[in-house]
Amino acid sequence: MSPKQDVSDERKSQILDAAMETFAKKGFHKTRMSDIAESSGLSKGSLYWYFDSKDAIILKLIDRVFEFELKDLTALLTNDRSAEERLYIYTERGGQDIIKMLKWMPLIYDFLALSFRQETIKKTIQRYYKKNLDLLVTLIQQGIDAGEFNPRNALEAAYAVGSIVEGTVMLWLYDPEQIDIQDHIKSSTNLLLKGLKSSN
Repeated sequence: MSPKQDVSDERKSQILDAAMETFAKKGFHKTRMSDIAESSGLSKGSLYWYFDSKDAIILKLIDRVFEFELKDLTALLTNDRSAEERLYIYTERGGQDIIKMLKWMPLIYDFLALSFRQETIKKTIQRYYKKNLDLLVTLIQQGIDAGEFNPRNALEAAYAVGSIVEGTVMLWLYDPEQIDIQDHIKSSTNLLLKGLKSSN
């Protein structure tokens, strides 16, 4: 990668950081490109050199949020640990990521709300969701093939694994005093794994 490309990528990252902060303060609909330019320390014209619209910035932010999780899960597929251990690692890291991202949770749910109104955003989120689900199915199928888990529908089990992390976020949002994110994810994962190993 050329030094010029490095500078361009760094500047884009700075713009995305500023956009996250601005969206969090003002919301997607009230934020204008000029607001993001001001937060980035750029002129509006300079901002358009890097991103041609607010939607382009939103799509890039979605990439940023989801790509890390996919990279992490992909690495787990080739890990030497048992499938059970790797599922524990996946959900544990999911809990850690939630805690790191608590500040941005309202913004992330705004992404999801936007997907109901904007087809491009919906398709982008669906693409990441399907990739994540496919990787979870592969991991669970590895456990079935290795005899760790009893034969069952790997897709249904993958839905259940994904629901642990996503469901914990929802519970925490409505009852933060009662829900300890990491403890809840750990106990839910234990229950799920008992079910995967059960012959019933």
